Amino acid sequence: MQNLLTLTEEKLKSKIKDLYFKKFNYFGDKIDFCITQNLGILGEINLLWAEAKNGKDSCLYESFIQLILTIGKYRYNTQQTPKFLGAFDAEKFAFLPYSSIQEVFYQNDIDWSVTPSNHKTPQFLSLLTQLKPTIEQEMIVFFYESQSKELTSFITSNLTTDEISKYEIDKNNFVSVYFKWVEVVKPTLRADWEEMKKKYNVIDADFYLADLLSSENTTITERLRIVLQGDHYRVRHMIGNDEFYKETSFDDNQEKYNLFWSVYKRPPRKEFWDYILERRDRLVAQDVRERKGAFFTPKIWVQKSQEYLAKALGEDWQEEYYIWDCAGGTGNLLSGLSNRRNIFCSTLDQADVDVIKERIKNGANLFENHIFQFDFLNDEFFDKPTGGGALLFLNCQKLSKRL
Repeated sequence: MQNLLTLTEEKLKSKIKDLYFKKFNYFGDKIDFCITQNLGILGEINLLWAEAKNGKDSCLYESFIQLILTIGKYRYNTQQTPKFLGAFDAEKFAFLPYSSIQEVFYQNDIDWSVTPSNHKTPQFLSLLTQLKPTIEQEMIVFFYESQSKELTSFITSNLTTDEISKYEIDKNNFVSVYFKWVEVVKPTLRADWEEMKKKYNVIDADFYLADLLSSENTTITERLRIVLQGDHYRVRHMIGNDEFYKETSFDDNQEKYNLFWSVYKRPPRKEFWDYILERRDRLVAQDVRERKGAFFTPKIWVQKSQEYLAKALGEDWQEEYYIWDCAGGTGNLLSGLSNRRNIFCSTLDQADVDVIKERIKNGANLFENHIFQFDFLNDEFFDKPTGGGALLFLNCQKLSKRL
């Protein structure tokens, strides 16, 4: 392998591809080294994204951080993501499970606009400090000189077409599968998406979840407002206490739908269902999440919020004050609160309300009638006079029934 040391980065990438990844497709752009496999209707499936450096003195930790910043900068994390990330030079090749660092792309305080190749920015150094322990624990390193056979065996065992063609969906990849579903299946649905959002308060992600949590083309959970029933969906819609349904079907007799789901195993293992439903916010584009405030609240923030409330309101704040989380999402910020008589939660999406109510059935310490859909930025808080002495009852009814 001595000759690898003299190669430029571009020639090194080409050589490594020829030595170890012959049976795969390869390209490089913003990400140095992308290994893919063509699976027909799904196109090129990503198997490996890697950062390349010439020479032999590269720091694997820094290479992984540069790669992660590149993924975040160009939002590749919203595409179909690979099983592994990689970092290599002329001496060694390291693999890192994508799932081990996936959560970093959902942190709200990272500036993804920085230049990934600048290893001296505060953002780069902060991520290096944060992720180095994970990388150190999870990465697998092979040296070409002494472990070439082992490297070849690892690639053969872990990046096989057979494995990818029976792709199992779990809490680590259900987001990337969704974005592929948007490309392949969504265009075939007979749905007025503007009407779905405004009238029924559902989005395309709700149709995806109906697909995902199904068996033999039938949704197998009662926790969703949209269910798949063979060749069509039923959208549940409440008007007062009355329940109505709207049906939506396909315009290609489910041809692309069937091809798409022939590649993926579903439903996921039941142990992942709660996580997937509670993290529905991930199935919304980043700019929409920012506009709606739809972010998952880490446990440490939950703990800090309660510490600050106690500091500001006194140690008996749960007994003396009402708590209303008016942008509650799926209710994570309320975890650990004890006096459910004083706890209220509203959220923008009815689907999130349904998730919270399901959590209550599974033991969450909240009252169902304290959870409701409400847009606190746009809905009315007070009834308005009509001008003729009567009151015009608006969305304030949602509040008067609960607060």
